[in-house]
Amino acid sequence: MRTNRRNKNIVRNRILLLTGSIICLLFSFIIFSNIADAEDSREVYTYYTSYEIQPGDTLWSIADQYMGPDYIDKEEFIENIKELNHMSTDSITAGKHLVIQYSSYEAL
Repeated sequence: MRTNRRNKNIVRNRILLLTGSIICLLFSFIIFSNIADAEDSREVYTYYTSYEIQPGDTLWSIADQYMGPDYIDKEEFIENIKELNHMSTDSITAGKHLVIQYSSYEAL
């Protein structure tokens, strides 16, 4: 009899622990998804600048310097640079200028 009651208490405690864990996970998910939504809802400002290509520069290194929050993929950012500058290859030459579109959460 005593063992049966003890087993019931163990099962009940495990169910309570599992329920509490699920509630904590759901609560965490709700909080973190709201934080992500707030970050995504910030206004992104788009700007253009002229960049003089330096010796040793590549489109990848320029992308590292200027890629902002509206781009996730570096290749997409580089394609944007090539399109803005009517480029068909990734080849760039030191001393020439590129038009770079970049973005920021801050207004200038």
